[in-house]
Amino acid sequence: MSKPESEFHRVVRHETGHTMGFPHEHMRKELVARIDPAKAYKWFLATQGWDKATVDAQVLTSLDDATIIGTKPDQTSIMCYQLPGSITKDGKPITGGTDINNTDYVFAGKIYPLAGHLVAAQVEDWAESEDPAVVTV
Repeated sequence: MSKPESEFHRVVRHETGHTMGFPHEHMRKELVARIDPAKAYKWFLATQGWDKATVDAQVLTSLDDATIIGTKPDQTSIMCYQLPGSITKDGKPITGGTDINNTDYVFAGKIYPLAGHLVAAQVEDWAESEDPAVVTV
């Protein structure tokens, strides 16, 4: 209960992404390549209590490109962990997503296309009535 409301919303949206089949975005090879493993092991042990095997499984093992459905790596996706610059090779943070962004909408549209509608990747913008975040029954 001590967490801010924004963190509650971020976690619920992130976990809902998993339910819909979204993988962790920070495990894309392009983002994993930016992480210094030795620094990551120390940081995750200190902040999360994770051992080496957990860090390997949750952060340092890249997703196989063959399992990824056509979006580019996106460090602002709701599915991307926020990782500090102190564990990256270049000292720049992996910003992580705080809310569902356009890449997330495009991916959802590819794996759950609406019958009779354009796939989200084919349109740059859509009417509010077509917004996947708005559910009407």
